[in-house]
Amino acid sequence: MLLGPERVCYLGLLGRPRLRSFGSLTVYCGPDQPFRISFDGRNWRQTAVAVVPPYQPHWVETGERLLGSVMVEPETVNMGKLPPLLRSEGGGDRDELLQTLRRGFARIQALAEDGTDPRVEVDPLFLGQTLPRRELDPRVARVLAYLRDDPSRHCPAEEAALLSGLSFSRFLHLFKEDLGVTYRKFRAWKRARSLLYHVNRRDTLTDIALDVGYPDSTHFSHSIRQFYGLTPKDILVGSRKLAILLQSRVGAPDALVNAGP
Repeated sequence: MLLGPERVCYLGLLGRPRLRSFGSLTVYCGPDQPFRISFDGRNWRQTAVAVVPPYQPHWVETGERLLGSVMVEPETVNMGKLPPLLRSEGGGDRDELLQTLRRGFARIQALAEDGTDPRVEVDPLFLGQTLPRRELDPRVARVLAYLRDDPSRHCPAEEAALLSGLSFSRFLHLFKEDLGVTYRKFRAWKRARSLLYHVNRRDTLTDIALDVGYPDSTHFSHSIRQFYGLTPKDILVGSRKLAILLQSRVGAPDALVNAGP
């Protein structure tokens, strides 16, 4: 897994997730064979590549043990100017995207195995191009920068409003207008996403929950299941041999953590 504050590139075990709903734009890729995806739990489509919008509930199944995914944080890209390949309604040559994704995962796997520091640009490597940046109101951007440094920190909407220099009601309105999602939902996703930095730990679930910013293990488990469709325990067990490449910023991974046996 190549993990940073703006992108996650994962190739690993899928497990048996229930309904999931990531806060990122997610591109799924079957590394060798097609997989199945459904948005209502009844109508399933078999495909080798699929694009899921942020916060879109969906189910995924695969006959293989592995599935690849690239997760793009929507506040970092102009969602209205995405290339046709990355729009949920389709368009463009999806076969070309599939091959690009597979080459990207193959390269990251090779770099992880030999411990090389991979100075890679995620978007061109996995998606074939650099995605257009999103222009945000500077006051909202100030809050996002604060949260980006530590997504697990406690930052209620009242504190975020003070940081932005806006009134409480004005901040909430501007945040949703700029990002298309409420501040509360955005914070819930960022906290759940920060679990990915801890999946190789051997600590107790309670310790990890507190470090990720949850008040207790019950809240932790409920939130993680809501977004990932899996319990925290299942995620940690399935990640024991996962190699993690950490990025402090897009294009500059700084460490290879726990490459596994």
